[in-house]
Amino acid sequence: MYTNEILTLPHEINLPRRRFVKGLAMGGALLGLGGLPEQLLAAAAAPAVQPMLRGKHFKLAIGHQAVNFTGKERIATVVNGSVPGPILRWKEGDNITLDVTNNLTEASSIHWHGIILPTEMDGVPDISFNGIAP
Repeated sequence: MYTNEILTLPHEINLPRRRFVKGLAMGGALLGLGGLPEQLLAAAAAPAVQPMLRGKHFKLAIGHQAVNFTGKERIATVVNGSVPGPILRWKEGDNITLDVTNNLTEASSIHWHGIILPTEMDGVPDISFNGIAP
């Protein structure tokens, strides 16, 4: 039934962005798993461990590691051993150092959000920069 009502939302919605994005991701995962109840339950029970690092000097390592989010073990690309990688926190205006070690067999990169940095330090290997060598 069609209605001309205008949907109004409360002025404040107490839903942190990260939780909203996780909800969207879980919704996509549920749609992808469709009629597989065992995998659905395993995905819902998968722990979301995302370490938080604070400071001005961060050491990050890109590598491969076995993960199991759906009841079946798979190899994933991880940062500091976790998927997703750690949350990095510092104060606006701080000069920070990011030491990234690539333990993969090919060049890689980390796409940064919330950081102002030169294009050659962010993006896609062999397109916007050479990548982080192994």
